[in-house]
Amino acid sequence: MHYAILGIVLGLASGFSPGPLQTLVISQAVRYGWRSGATTALAPLVSDIVIVSVTVGIIGLVPKMVLSLISIVGALVVTYLAWETGKASREASELAIPNALAVGASPTKSGKVFASPTPSQSLWRAVVVNFLNPHAWLFWAVIGAPMTIRASAHHVVDGALFIGIFYATMVGSKIFLSILAAHGVKWLGSKFQKWVLRGAAIGLVAVAIVLVVNGVVGILA
Repeated sequence: MHYAILGIVLGLASGFSPGPLQTLVISQAVRYGWRSGATTALAPLVSDIVIVSVTVGIIGLVPKMVLSLISIVGALVVTYLAWETGKASREASELAIPNALAVGASPTKSGKVFASPTPSQSLWRAVVVNFLNPHAWLFWAVIGAPMTIRASAHHVVDGALFIGIFYATMVGSKIFLSILAAHGVKWLGSKFQKWVLRGAAIGLVAVAIVLVVNGVVGILA
């Protein structure tokens, strides 16, 4: 069960923390409606198939001692993420929604307006952005993959549960932000986002402690 909780904490932190994908989700939602933003938010479900498969496959081949050391490195990364998340919660004043005129469908010199992208165009654009994001690869290399492997060591269902809950929480968070952005709920969105980020920062500190304990126990075993 604690792997499910870890999945929720990491999913909330990833879903609400500022980044390239969140910016794209909000931009699409403001320009073309929440459905376009929600479609964009689904990108990790496509791009991360490769990322998760590669990192879990490689990390799964390393000796247990190395896996324990990776867990400790992951704890350092999570601690940094906790600091960044806490900082983001303090600095957020509004959802990152630009001026409506600036992000609306841009007219050409002839006065025509560019057509809205199809759902598949929105999705694949976001897939490319997320796949090329080094943070996604780093996360799975030192945090996600080791956790998945340790969870699967107890039972394969635990590993699948961790991945499933992580992505459900992360994607759900971004879809929620796209709905707020599309309806112009800036103030409510920012207040909610602040509290979620603060809670996620505290949760990430707890995750870092878990990773350190797992790493130390693995080294001493």
